[in-house]
Amino acid sequence: MAAELFPDLDAERTHLAFSRASRNRMIERLGALDPESAADQITKEYIEVTVAHALEDLRGPGAGDFFGRIDEWYIGRRHIENEQHDPVVVDWRAPIAAPFYRATSVDPLGVAFRRRFTLDDGDLIAYLDEHLDDPDEGEVAGGIPDPVLAEIGAERSGEMREIVSTIQAEQDIVIRSPIDQVLVVQGGPGTGKTAVALHRAAYLLFEHRGRLARDGVLVVGPNQAFLDYISNVLPSLGERTVRQATVDELCIPRIGLTGEDDVELARWKGHADRIGDLEAAAVAAIRTPDDDIRVPIGARTHVISRQLFAEWLATALSGTSPLNQRRERMRSLAQRELLQRTGTDDTWSKAAPLKAAINKAWPTQKPEKLVDKLLPGPAGKRRVWTRADQLLVDEANSMLNGSPFTYGHVIVDEAQDHSAVGLRVIGRRSPTGSMTLVGDVAQSTTPAGQERWSSVFGHLGVDVANGTIADLTIGYRVPEPILTVANRLLAHTGVDTTESRSVRRVGEPPAWHFTTPEQCAADTAALAVATRHRRRVSAIVALSASHPAIERALAEHGLRAVHHVHDLAADELPVFDPERVKGLEFDGVIVVNPHEILSEGTDHEITARGARLLYVAMTRAVQELHFVTDADPPEVLDIDRPFA
Repeated sequence: MAAELFPDLDAERTHLAFSRASRNRMIERLGALDPESAADQITKEYIEVTVAHALEDLRGPGAGDFFGRIDEWYIGRRHIENEQHDPVVVDWRAPIAAPFYRATSVDPLGVAFRRRFTLDDGDLIAYLDEHLDDPDEGEVAGGIPDPVLAEIGAERSGEMREIVSTIQAEQDIVIRSPIDQVLVVQGGPGTGKTAVALHRAAYLLFEHRGRLARDGVLVVGPNQAFLDYISNVLPSLGERTVRQATVDELCIPRIGLTGEDDVELARWKGHADRIGDLEAAAVAAIRTPDDDIRVPIGARTHVISRQLFAEWLATALSGTSPLNQRRERMRSLAQRELLQRTGTDDTWSKAAPLKAAINKAWPTQKPEKLVDKLLPGPAGKRRVWTRADQLLVDEANSMLNGSPFTYGHVIVDEAQDHSAVGLRVIGRRSPTGSMTLVGDVAQSTTPAGQERWSSVFGHLGVDVANGTIADLTIGYRVPEPILTVANRLLAHTGVDTTESRSVRRVGEPPAWHFTTPEQCAADTAALAVATRHRRRVSAIVALSASHPAIERALAEHGLRAVHHVHDLAADELPVFDPERVKGLEFDGVIVVNPHEILSEGTDHEITARGARLLYVAMTRAVQELHFVTDADPPEVLDIDRPFA
């Protein structure tokens, strides 16, 4: 039967076997290299490292396989060559592979046909041909083939997967965009923003290996749960040197976090005005002495007038280097003055009064102390330090001492959630301005987050005219019946954004389950048990105040509530606050009391932030979405169907 449906199957299996054999011979050739034959130690170490990385790459899962073909070129995750160094499989990042992702019947890009392969447990079992040069095949070649849709809608495993076989044209354009720019990728839920960003990192490392191997690539994620979720994507693509961190982990020096801010205080601390406040506070600590300074050297006393001292201060302050470094400029001016007056080089060693005056007028400042003075509330040892304070400490440290760690390219996920101060922290890590920021302003939920990309550019220190915004408009994760309901919230988010449209037309709209306040946690837990029997990975999303009751109810079913998705144990079920679930995805999602999320836990009407939080929660669902509520459904959701 397979031979009738796929007449080239045997030939393609033969090529797959040849590719795997070629991969094995490449491993043998690399293993036979002798670093000891190198002319010097540096060359030896280079060979050792390069060979080790290449071997690790070729030994990875699926390294010798291919998932596609355009005309005579086979496309896979790794470059595979024969003993004559002719390509057997082309790396998906190579320029020649781009038409595999972008070609259509309208614009075939010189490609006659495209073939997509299906492998099952390493066996090639099927393929799908698209004849791009045949007008009669336009429907297949112009849409998203069923095998791709099947892969997109496949059950989740608790970690993000690479998407090299399913990259779509608008995604590929973003991935291969030039490196020397600040690129913002705006996209609604399920448009593949995160996957595109990570694959862009892999592409840039392929295309600019020498540059980025030296300068490094940084991926900034919103929280540790998210970083755990994406941790395997880049290694699966052969890239293991990319640093992944939260913005807090970038900060220097690190302070012990002992509390959390309320919404208003977090917003105040994250505002751009605090940057100016820090600078003003630092400069305010620098003062001209009240009196002239008398410096006895030998038989003569040299008088340094207050006016001259003030001129030195003004000259030193006019520089652009970190403030504590500019202090050394002040000392140099004083030394030069004494040298001119005395004509001897050792005069400075005898100028104790002048040194003391400089130290008093321009004290060396520490970033923690500077921030402590700026913030409201109890200072010193009584200070309760928060995440927003950590960002301010990094800003103060940069202002006083400079920023020591930078990267060749920086990728930022959920970029809209960073405060002005947080964006400054990130922007300093890319002195060349080579950055990729992905996010959705409709999902901006943090107190000091951004509602316009123009603001993001400004806080990074980049002119809007020098930034590029690319839109991803096609949703691949969320089924259309769920996305249609979620999109109703956009009018209440307070931001101007375009609705995403889903390619996954099949599915059920959100199901409603009515309960009472007393039974809400118990009914949520029971529904979670039923959902996880149907779905591989499911989760509960609820405001934090309801988590203790939900955790107790889950425990009665032998389940433990956890706040991660990576490496879930058999008895663990993820429970997240709406803000903490951002960037994650689950086969089944249960949202508890959506009316409370909409009003941010109050009895008031919908808030813009509440609408964004519920929008985030709803769009984590890949297969099914449930609402458990102890109140009437919010009118904004426009319920027009029988309740489950």
